[in-house]
Amino acid sequence: MSRTPASLRVLAIHRYYWPDTPPYATILRSIVEQWHQDGHRVDVLSSQPSYKPESAPQRRASVETVDHARVRRVSMQSDRSGKLRRLFNVAWFPLIVGLRVLFGPKRDVVMCSTAPPVLLGMAVSIAARLRGSRFIYHCMDLHPEIGALSGEFANPFVYRLMARLDLATCRRAESIVVLSEDMRGALLARDPRLAARIVVINNFDLPDFDGVQQTTPVASTPDRLRIAFTGNIGRFQGLETITQAVLSDSPELNGIELVFMGEGAAKGALQALVNSAPADRRPRVAFVPHGSSAQARALLGTADVGLVSLTPKVIGFAFPSKTATYLSAGLPLLVAVERDSELANLVVDERLGWHLPTDDARAIEQRLVAVVEARAELDAMSQRARQVWERQFAASVVLPRWSELLAEHRDGNLA
Repeated sequence: MSRTPASLRVLAIHRYYWPDTPPYATILRSIVEQWHQDGHRVDVLSSQPSYKPESAPQRRASVETVDHARVRRVSMQSDRSGKLRRLFNVAWFPLIVGLRVLFGPKRDVVMCSTAPPVLLGMAVSIAARLRGSRFIYHCMDLHPEIGALSGEFANPFVYRLMARLDLATCRRAESIVVLSEDMRGALLARDPRLAARIVVINNFDLPDFDGVQQTTPVASTPDRLRIAFTGNIGRFQGLETITQAVLSDSPELNGIELVFMGEGAAKGALQALVNSAPADRRPRVAFVPHGSSAQARALLGTADVGLVSLTPKVIGFAFPSKTATYLSAGLPLLVAVERDSELANLVVDERLGWHLPTDDARAIEQRLVAVVEARAELDAMSQRARQVWERQFAASVVLPRWSELLAEHRDGNLA
């Protein structure tokens, strides 16, 4: 595409890009195509697909065109090759990317996200500053705060160092994009002077680029209320307490089926928890492997409720991308996050479902019984869920905000 005076040369950077499988890999593809449709010339810098090595992802060309964007992929092994490999990748990818920004073609705008955390933003922001490019920092989550909760940055010295590095990155950015007002508040707690740079643009429901119809991996059970959880079953999801509640001795919960679709560090412990339960309660919980976006949507099409759960404090530094996908499917929500969070307020204020306490299995059990008893209300909740999606989370609503952001960079209207 030839460049017009109103167009920008843009480089979008993330460790993973379609057809890799984390949510941002497909979200970024949609953002990039939106910018192309706006008349900008957009390239992507990423790595070979490696997020889910168990799915044996096919290697891509080192340089290829996806939609209308040129995608350059750095060759890297999966983080799951071992702890040393993961640590190497955390440093290697930012280094390679920073050098490409510094010595590659000049761009008007460079954007990166937060994978790998801290170091990618630092390397890209410094290189962009040296090249005279504007820098957009797309914070899908906030580090080192998330790392402190996970234990990754538990060492006080490491945490302070990472905090200073990421604060410096934010100060170098012309725009910092976060997903919620909670995340905006966390950044302002770092430095109130960042206020004018922060833009809240939440994610939209995950697009399906394959266009292949899929059938649900678990047949529906009309006599049970199906609660679906799709995505990473990891250490931040806080799913053990909810699973314990579902497996409790309450006979009313025989009318519930909780289906987990995905992989992650906590999956084995959850499966062990189910296997240790009395045999008559085990059918309340089912597990299916990670699937494509289309397969996840097929499962959601058989569900009555979507589950969103995070361990305490995480909601201040991240926003679950599955929320938009659940709402697009017209699913009422069960949200296990802090009650004063933006997500919980959305669900309660818009009457989209139920808020669950995050650490009280007995209270969760009582709330789940109430959900079963309120089954007649689900149709009305489903209608409201679709309305909220159309108003706030649909790609047709969110993507124009990315157009507006880049237009502000083009026109010099940033604060």
